This record gives sequence, structure tokens and C-alpha cells, in this order.
Amino acid sequence: MKNPTAEELAVLRERAERTFSRFPVLPRREDGRMSPESRLRFELTLETILEKNRALGACVVLRRPSGAHETFCFGTARLLGRVPVTEETCFRVASVSKLVMTFGALALVERGVLGLDDDLSACLGYPVRNPRFPDAPVTLRMLLTHTASIRDEGNYGSRGMQKGCTLRELLENADNWLPARPGEAFHYTNLGAGAAGAAMERAANRPFDDIMQELVFAPLAIRASYVPGRITPRSDLANGYSMRFPVPIRKYNAQALSRRKPDPFDPERDYLCAAGRLITDSAGMAALLGLLVSHGEMGVLSRASLDLMRAPQDGLGGVALGAEDDLAGFGIAHLRHQLVADAIASMYVGHAIFFSKSITSMEMSGII
Repeated sequence: MKNPTAEELAVLRERAERTFSRFPVLPRREDGRMSPESRLRFELTLETILEKNRALGACVVLRRPSGAHETFCFGTARLLGRVPVTEETCFRVASVSKLVMTFGALALVERGVLGLDDDLSACLGYPVRNPRFPDAPVTLRMLLTHTASIRDEGNYGSRGMQKGCTLRELLENADNWLPARPGEAFHYTNLGAGAAGAAMERAANRPFDDIMQELVFAPLAIRASYVPGRITPRSDLANGYSMRFPVPIRKYNAQALSRRKPDPFDPERDYLCAAGRLITDSAGMAALLGLLVSHGEMGVLSRASLDLMRAPQDGLGGVALGAEDDLAGFGIAHLRHQLVADAIASMYVGHAIFFSKSITSMEMSGII
């Protein structure tokens, strides 16, 4: 449900409201931490929600404005051996990867390596155009706000997943473009995020994960990577399972992927990385949440860049931070007004997400 209708979003909103209504009032101590009784009530409530939604395992981080955080672990990280989820468990966080990629993209913009509004063609080295609008340039800003008029519903889901397919081949296929002028319509897309990651590689002439390690992960001192083999120890990696059937089916074998030899550096074939392959643990999630609500003091991005991520761009869609209490977590902010579902609803649509009930007090939570 990447581009839900107004009716579908209404259902998600109602579901989110029901979910929050189940949470009891939780008194806190003077230092802001939960009392033992509050922590137990919170754990029992979360367990009920996760069991109802057939979640095998989860790690929930509650971060306070001070930066301190509390972590709650549930269930199983890997079925074989019944490995439990702990604070050290490293999850693939799906489309939260897009938001984290934006930290790196804006860091390159601040260094003058990339331009938010430059023609992507100059960066990639070949024309990037919607064939219906050949006069309209596609920019990094459009990719980060999902307004480039790129779509996944063409041959991205088939040809794009095949080894050897290049980004240029996908971008030259008219089926992967909407009948909308770039910059004038919101449409959520993995291909567009992948193109942004490839642009970062081209501009910096370095592998995407190397860029992210230097500009984001190392300054935050967190264990995070878009490459499974860089996460150590390997035993901390969680697998991914489909719960659509009575018996869980493994869809993501983190252990096997961590042993795979890295592919050679090639921006034309790295477009699957940035959109959804980030792996991190609870401490990494807490630090990323902190960066998201910070004002430049963490040394990764300036206040101006972080404010840009939190500001509505032009009213077309919701991708990173919306306005007031809406947080959706995928790139530079792009407000979709009444069509933005409460972010908590996304937790049940299949994405690992950031969610919040109060951005003004910066009491934020993350679920992996």
C-alpha cells in the first residue's frame, strides 16, 4: 500500500486511533523514566498488539527529549534455534532506509557535492526525462519527495530485480513514468529512491554504504549498514518472515546475505540498496530518532538542512515529516494534508517506521 487512496487512508487512521486508545496512561518518575508498574503495563499492551498482528518479534524504542531512551524487546529474531530479540538484535528496517538515506544526501548537498535542484542528467551522465515531458528536468529534490513522476508499476518489479539490469535501462523505459509532469504529483516509489542513492554514488565516486558510514553512521557512533556483511557479530542479525500463511515463511535470510561477497562498485546496478536495505539495532534507531528531531548539534547536518527535512515542500505528498503531529519517515518533507495517515498505521502496512504522537514535545518512538 505505497500509494493508498483516501478511503484506504481513512481505514488506516481509524486503525491507528484504535491502537493508541489501547495504550493506558503511564505515569513517569521525576527523571522522565517509566515506573516499574508503567513499564509492565506498556509491555503487556505492546505484546497484545504484536500478537494480534502476528508479529514474530519486535524491538520498540522510546526516546525522551533528553536523549535517554528505553527499549522493549519481544519475540523471536530467527526461528531456527528460537533466537530471541534483544537490544542488540539488528533488523532490516525497510523503508526507514529512505529517510536515513536523506541524511546522507543532504550531507553531500551541504558539502557542495550534490545540488537539490540540479538536473539529475548531469550527475548520472545520461538524459533522465519523463518521455511525456522531455523539457522537464528531474532533480534530487523530486526524488527525495517522491514527485519525480517515476513509478514502480512498470517493469521495475520484474526487470529491475534481475541481475544485470541497469538504472539507465529502467529510466529509459516509458512504463516506469507516470503521465504527470515531474514535480507536480506525488507517487511513492522505490525506484526513485534507488536513483537518488545512485546519484550520491556518482557524485561522490564511492559506494553508497561508504558514504553513509562516513557522513552519518560514524559521527553518530552507531552500528548500522546497508550491507549485511558489515554488521558484526553476524549472530545479531534478524531474519524476515512472511506471516500471510499459517506457518511463517522466511523471506529474508540475513545470515546467508551476510556471508555473500559484496558486489563490485557500480552506481548503475546499486539502485536496490538505498530504498530499503538499512540494518541497525535499537541504539542505532534511538540515535537516528535523535538526529531527526535535533537542530544541528549532533554534527551530521546543519539546523537548516534538518529544518528542511521537517518542513512541507509544496503540499503534494507525505514522505518524510509532515506538519504538526504527522510523521511518515521517508525523505525531505512533503505534506499530503488530509491524505496523510497517522504514521502509526504504517506499522501494520509492512514498513518499519518512525512514529510519534507529539513532535512539539519531541516524545518520539521507533519500531524496528
